[in-house]
Amino acid sequence: MKLRLILPMLLIAVVTACLQRGSSQEIRRTFAVSLSDPVSLHVELDQGDLQIGYARDGEITLTVVATDNSEAKPDTASLAEQFRVDTANNHVELRHGPVSSPGVTLTYRIDVPYRTEVSASVEYGKAKISGIMGPVNVQLGIGDVQLSHISLDGKAYARMGDLSFDVVGGRIEARTEQGNIVCQRAFQGINAETGYGDISLAVVGASAAIVRSGGGRIDAVGVRGPLLASASSGEVFVKAIPHDDWQVSSISGTVRLQLPHGSGFDLDVATKSGELIITRNDLKNPNIGVRHINQKANGGGKRIEVRTESGRIVVS
Repeated sequence: MKLRLILPMLLIAVVTACLQRGSSQEIRRTFAVSLSDPVSLHVELDQGDLQIGYARDGEITLTVVATDNSEAKPDTASLAEQFRVDTANNHVELRHGPVSSPGVTLTYRIDVPYRTEVSASVEYGKAKISGIMGPVNVQLGIGDVQLSHISLDGKAYARMGDLSFDVVGGRIEARTEQGNIVCQRAFQGINAETGYGDISLAVVGASAAIVRSGGGRIDAVGVRGPLLASASSGEVFVKAIPHDDWQVSSISGTVRLQLPHGSGFDLDVATKSGELIITRNDLKNPNIGVRHINQKANGGGKRIEVRTESGRIVVS
């Protein structure tokens, strides 16, 4: 099955109807795909909100909603010329260049089979992808990314925007130059890095969380594998059973570790000019002025290493 479709007349019909401020109209196209092979979906948008999710096997449905938020009429010819869908076998490509019509916003909703892998890039907008096998790879210029219920790997990058992950079966790679990263229930773990923002991890496997600059905070709750957490001036909080080794650091921010009573671990904490505080019955609280301690809790276990320049370290 091989098909190339350019949709000028359909898109003209949509945007010509958008004559009133705030009005919207949509087009919808459905493409049959093979049940025997996974679908490969590639999307390139200059701007707009992208929504991709599971609907049914054997077909892809593309819905484009055009909304006119201004008094000016959309440039229908320009929109039509730049909107394009190409399909070859189970490979589908959607492209749309810059929208020259002032006040026109586009929302792209793509319903896909479960066995779909996605690569998408959006210069300005949002991306929300859920309920598919994957893997998924999303790149945004300015905007937010949400990935949920993805069975395989998930990757997301944004120059400016927040990244959110929930129930991802494979490994996650997340990087934003300015924005927050939130991840829940990722059992294969995550590599998360933000230039300026907060990182929050809950119930994750082997993970690395890095805040390069600013006062961004790192929260890691329920970590189930090795952990590398590093912040600049922000606080780092870790609450988990130490299933594997941890390396935690902050230049000037406070590091707080909360471990269950009775857990066995080797604790190695040090600060150049900060304060060490231990509030546990199975560890000795250091004397005032002590900058480095190395102790075993309940016979020892996984190694927990904490370092700060001037930040406080609290173990409870």
